[in-house]
Amino acid sequence: MSKISQRQGIVRNAVICVASAGILVAAIGQVGAQSQRPVSADPAAVVKERESAMKSMGDAMKKISAYVKNEGGTVEGVREGAAAIRQASQKIAPSLFPADTGIGRIEGSEAKPEIWQQWPKFEQAAARLVTAGDELSSAAEGGDRAAIARQFAQVGQSCGGCHDDFRQKKN
Repeated sequence: MSKISQRQGIVRNAVICVASAGILVAAIGQVGAQSQRPVSADPAAVVKERESAMKSMGDAMKKISAYVKNEGGTVEGVREGAAAIRQASQKIAPSLFPADTGIGRIEGSEAKPEIWQQWPKFEQAAARLVTAGDELSSAAEGGDRAAIARQFAQVGQSCGGCHDDFRQKKN
């Protein structure tokens, strides 16, 4: 075997080793990402905080709805409501849904196990709500009732989509 062939073989083996190491690091990263779902020291306290955040968003939706339906709401109320939705939605994933805070784990929790079983899908749903909330805030700053109504509908769809897949229906 010539020296050139030996060098080519060494280079080929080095490339294979580097590529294999890269694949291994990527695989370990995926496993690590799965295991880094948030864990809380006090799951019951997190569930209470989660319920409070969701109630705040619900109250904000009522305030905005009054404006959209022309039932006495104000643009300032829409702005306040949109800010509350933005603030609460940004905490949803990961801080408001740590592992082991679902149905059967914490009394009163309505969070389905599908949240943690389908974590990437849940994170995408939470991200859609953040985006919809941001766009609602922008529309509220403009004060255009039609634009606010469109973005309000988007926020409602985001909330409903997540609730359909990840929240136990109330009796």
